[in-house]
Amino acid sequence: MKDPLTNRDIDKGEFFYMVKLVKSAVKCYKKKTKKTVGGQKKTYEYNQYLVPLKRSDNLDCSMEVFIIPQDDLSDLVDENGEFKDASGIEDEYESKLAQYKADFEDLEWKHSKLSRTYKELFSKHNKTRRNLQELEEKVKTLESDREKLINALKEERRITEKLKTEQQAFNKPSADLESNKPDDITNLKSKIKEDSKIKNKDFEEDKGDIWTVLRSRLTKKEEEKED
Repeated sequence: MKDPLTNRDIDKGEFFYMVKLVKSAVKCYKKKTKKTVGGQKKTYEYNQYLVPLKRSDNLDCSMEVFIIPQDDLSDLVDENGEFKDASGIEDEYESKLAQYKADFEDLEWKHSKLSRTYKELFSKHNKTRRNLQELEEKVKTLESDREKLINALKEERRITEKLKTEQQAFNKPSADLESNKPDDITNLKSKIKEDSKIKNKDFEEDKGDIWTVLRSRLTKKEEEKED
């Protein structure tokens, strides 16, 4: 048999000589403490565990001890205080240890895979965040350009309305002048019309005289030919 503390081979008598068993019970107490968090006083409650000992246990203060639950101790010692055969327990322990190692290796592999996946997702997240920031900047730029365009259109509309108003103001005096002509202008137009009629009449008369002269000349030439 081996000493569980030193892992040395010892016999049963020496084991009981070196190890002292003390029976007690774990007691729980509610303990409260006050702490200031964020400028406010808060009360926290937690369990405090005590293992009462008797003077007859002959344990010195500050002595380090091991506490074994009674159920676990019953697996090691029988009703007569004799140690049970631990070979089966050792085999079970080795089997569980191998299973724990396999589970640990599997967890390490999963952890490594999750770490790579996390790095990839984190990189994609940063890329998406940068793209989002660029899109936000583009949206701000487009909104600014839109405001500038709206202001430019308003200014263009204002200038157009102003030009229309000035054009209307410019055309109005001409219309008034056309509708309110002085008498001398009216008389002048009448005189021009009369002069035009006279010239047309003279032209018609001159035109008639020309034809008369031409006919006279033609008649004279024909008479000369007959002679």
